[in-house]
Amino acid sequence: MRMLTKTRTAAAVGTLLLVATTTSAHATEPASARAYVQRCTDLGRGDLCIDVNGRAGGQGTIGVGYWKRSGDAVHVRLGWQNTTGGGANFSRTVRGPLTPGTNTGTETWSTHLAAGCVYPLIEVVGAGTLKGKEVCVPS
Repeated sequence: MRMLTKTRTAAAVGTLLLVATTTSAHATEPASARAYVQRCTDLGRGDLCIDVNGRAGGQGTIGVGYWKRSGDAVHVRLGWQNTTGGGANFSRTVRGPLTPGTNTGTETWSTHLAAGCVYPLIEVVGAGTLKGKEVCVPS
């Protein structure tokens, strides 16, 4: 995934993840069928980002990541939800403790991409769930 990165280390990890996921994901898909969108939301103490790689009606990948800038250490779970219905999709992995200057990296889900939009979720353990701004799946 090509998630927005906050450090050179995160950029290198994101690039490696991009190579690892797109090589197999696009092996049978023509170049004209590929699409990618990303959107980040400033949550005040950090940025929550979501990206979608693929087109509506096909198999694709959704990635979510969080980059913490300030505040107390927290433990989080990442997720996403489709705006047209269905339940939230949360990672089983709790990440943390996240302190200022750290990030979760990108959590990815391989999924069928429905038409419509998706938004990122971050569950802060013991404090509730926050929702980021939506991004629409390319058609």
